[in-house]
Amino acid sequence: MKDEYKEFFETEEADQDSKSDAKVILFLVILAVVAATYWVAVQ
Repeated sequence: MKDEYKEFFETEEADQDSKSDAKVILFLVILAVVAATYWVAVQ
């Protein structure tokens, strides 16, 4: 499975950067959902 994505990224560094970006975006989405849930709950 590791070699499956080789065609999408020029270098290993680019692959790692995209994984890091994905983790940051996932964290921000989770944070937004928690914040929205809290905001709705206190209304």
